[in-house]
Amino acid sequence: MGRSYRVATYVVAAAISSLVATENRAAAPIDPLASLAGRWVGMATMTSMSGPASNFKCVVTYVARQDGVRGMRQTLRCEDGSNFKLHAATDLAVEGDKVTGAWTDKINDIGGTVAGTVTADGFDVQLSGQFFAAHMAVAGQGCDQSVKVLPQDASVFRELAATLKKC
Repeated sequence: MGRSYRVATYVVAAAISSLVATENRAAAPIDPLASLAGRWVGMATMTSMSGPASNFKCVVTYVARQDGVRGMRQTLRCEDGSNFKLHAATDLAVEGDKVTGAWTDKINDIGGTVAGTVTADGFDVQLSGQFFAAHMAVAGQGCDQSVKVLPQDASVFRELAATLKKC
């Protein structure tokens, strides 16, 4: 009886100390953009002010930041197979419900800043730069994602809308 009593006491003590350690440890903040991580593929349509809409294939990849900051690195590569190419990258940092960062367009060698908010299923940001500014909304749920870019200067294009999948 003495030995089983000691073993039971040790088991109970270990369980209690484990619970106390768990309660005292601060929970790691969850990245609200983590569900976007991965490679998304689909079709996009660019609508211009004049002429027909252009369709092309897009691959959007999200990788978690490696610097300890919550957020993602978004890489967007769209091509129509002949003359249209869009290769852009966006570094997104999340603090609370705010999204900040920087964007670059590798084809046109331009870039700027990102500022906006986290939404229930993605983010809604303003891309600002010397030569290009736009509103970008990304929403993803499960295997589906939509990306919409609306430039301030519609002479470039009126809307870029992509429907993507990762499953």
